[in-house]
Amino acid sequence: MDLQLNLAPPRKKRFAHWLSKRIANRLEHDSYIWRCSSAALLIFSSFLSGLAALGMPTGFGAVADIGAFVLASGFVLIFAAQAIAILLSLMHLAVPRLFLGFLGYTATLAYFVFFNLSFGVWPSIWMAGAFAIVGAFIGIAAGWIWRYKLRGVKWVAAAAAISAISAAAILYPLGVAEPSSSSSLHDADSAAADVSSPAVTGPEQLQLGDPSEPGSYQYREFTYGSGDDRQRKSFHSGTELITASVDASGYIKNWPWLKELFWGFDEEQLPVNGTVWMPEGEGEFPLVLIVHGNHLMEDFSDGGYRYLGELLASRGMIAVSVDENFLNYSAWSGIPDQDFKVRAWMLLKHLQQIQTFSEQPGNAFYGKVNLEQVALVGHSRGGQAVAMAADRDQWFAEDKSLDSLDSLHIQSVVALAPTDKEIDDKLAMLQDVNYLTLQGARDADVNSFFGDRQYSRTSFSQDKTNHFKASLYIAEANHSRFNSDWGTMDESLPGGLLLNQKGMLKAEEQRLIAKVYVSAFLETTLNSQVGYEPLFQDYRSGADWLPASTGYVSRYEDSSFAAAATFPEDSNKAKLPAGGKLETDGMLQMSNSSSLDDDSSKGTKGVVIEWEDSGSLTLNLPESYSTAVAEEEQHVLTFSIANLVMELEAENTEDVSAGSAADAASTTLPPQPNIAIEIVTTDGSSVELPLDQFMEVPNPFDSTYLTIPWLEKRIKDGKYKDSAEPVFQTYRLPLAHFAEEAGVPLSDLQVAEISFRVEEGPGKVVLGDIGFSQ
Repeated sequence: MDLQLNLAPPRKKRFAHWLSKRIANRLEHDSYIWRCSSAALLIFSSFLSGLAALGMPTGFGAVADIGAFVLASGFVLIFAAQAIAILLSLMHLAVPRLFLGFLGYTATLAYFVFFNLSFGVWPSIWMAGAFAIVGAFIGIAAGWIWRYKLRGVKWVAAAAAISAISAAAILYPLGVAEPSSSSSLHDADSAAADVSSPAVTGPEQLQLGDPSEPGSYQYREFTYGSGDDRQRKSFHSGTELITASVDASGYIKNWPWLKELFWGFDEEQLPVNGTVWMPEGEGEFPLVLIVHGNHLMEDFSDGGYRYLGELLASRGMIAVSVDENFLNYSAWSGIPDQDFKVRAWMLLKHLQQIQTFSEQPGNAFYGKVNLEQVALVGHSRGGQAVAMAADRDQWFAEDKSLDSLDSLHIQSVVALAPTDKEIDDKLAMLQDVNYLTLQGARDADVNSFFGDRQYSRTSFSQDKTNHFKASLYIAEANHSRFNSDWGTMDESLPGGLLLNQKGMLKAEEQRLIAKVYVSAFLETTLNSQVGYEPLFQDYRSGADWLPASTGYVSRYEDSSFAAAATFPEDSNKAKLPAGGKLETDGMLQMSNSSSLDDDSSKGTKGVVIEWEDSGSLTLNLPESYSTAVAEEEQHVLTFSIANLVMELEAENTEDVSAGSAADAASTTLPPQPNIAIEIVTTDGSSVELPLDQFMEVPNPFDSTYLTIPWLEKRIKDGKYKDSAEPVFQTYRLPLAHFAEEAGVPLSDLQVAEISFRVEEGPGKVVLGDIGFSQ
């Protein structure tokens, strides 16, 4: 008998056979429905990749960016999903393996996108999970409907069921939107109503021409620049005047190689590029430089102020939009170090260049520029840069290359939604410079009124006249719409899709407000136009020029102001420059602090007054001060008030949450502050007038920044946790009204005492600088 050996295959061959079988069977549980869901996840991840591409431009154009991102994402998705499917097959798990790979990749991609938008770990996990689950359910629904050929009522029922499940997937982890405790605060409709409330006697409307309308000057547009700018055609072959580059290596120590690759230069060869709108005609014209803030480097920003440049040129001012795009952030190359300082330094270099042009025969600037009448206008970081440039000695005193600027005079500074960050532990301190700042309450980028801090640090010498500072806070304005090239959202995509834009001012309306205020301000401070001052003293005097669909709060102080009591930010006590005494009666609290008014967001603290029923704060004036005010004919009582109703409402909310449902039902919102002003004269007579005879104390503007309110306290380290902030409204009360009420001539009215009387509490306000103006 022959013996036959039955030898088993070698172990390596058995393993290879098993491995190949497991790989071949990796898709055995991915049925038709699961494959449809995988296709939907591919679409969802591609959509998210495309949105991310728009928020991370490369400079090659949106179509190229989206195509590259989507292709790369699709390749990684397929590779990762196949790898996961193989791994699950090797584990003998009877699950739809490829689908789980698609689901895992989509959720992971969404997590990194949301996390990079500063959502935090857990919100990012929830948002990513919701995004992936919605995509999966939509794919299942589509596959199910297609597989079973559902039509008519069945199709509608299936779609409704899937929609409900998808909505639950999103809303359940996010929770129900938390109710706002600010229901008595301003919305757009009530804010607009305050402009012309019948209970308040408003000022007369200005009869001057609308400052937002073009003036009588013809103008032409041209550029100056390097002549070889790789990215900007207008500063390449299209430029009219050639400028030399400047060396910023004394300030910038790190210039990323990707930034040099994109621009074609480094920190030693920064270009001096500008777009000019030049009035035609004889004579010298004031000079206005306009500079953008930080934005995506590849999405150029300097063209977004054409609406201002053309308007100012038509009104007899040389306007220049300054190119500093190379100092902006890029998702690929970051942002240069010391960019705040270099933004200001570049402005000074532009002033030097124009100064040189003005002295050279044969170019457009020769004999056209009045360097004694210069203004700087800036937006966002540019709004801080213009203040730093106007106070250049704080940062550039040792820079001898700027010595030629000693003969130039910066008269005015305008800041649109500015930042206000300490640079080298210093902040700009403007002295004898006119200052204007505008801010939107719906600003999701610079979402605190930092311009108010610079307002507080702007001062005037006693021997100076016709200088002033002003601010305007706009209920429904945001950050980006001051620049016509920045779009409508304050965040780049995809995060911008979460921003709440309901009720916000239209872009053209917001820029109309900027045109009115910037034009009127520069007409007053550069062109010596008389008559626009009341616009800054009380915004209602220009109501015919401004959109009525929003609310406003304004602040004002001029160089004629004689302070009786101030409340500096570096002190916990009131400062009485002329002496005197500050007393309270019946107040629950008088302090120099507020929980919403900290050093990180506001400039002047003021004195906080809180009352339950009634009380008064009285300022006794020295006789020498009263006499001087009367002799100087400073016949306007001036002070500022901000309503802190949001703090009372927060306290009420806490009390109610700790109490019963009956307590909650009986809780009423705090009333409008009821304030009266009493003046006592040196001869002992007194007269009292209600403050709302002049203007009501405005409620804070309540802002919901995100479409998902739950996220507001959790995204960006709680950046949006406060829906409102206290903002000062200036009151200018002519003493003539008090003299008329008392039946005495204004010349005989000499004030010895001012009392702020409050009733019908509870109430809480912060009172700003008190004094008299001409």
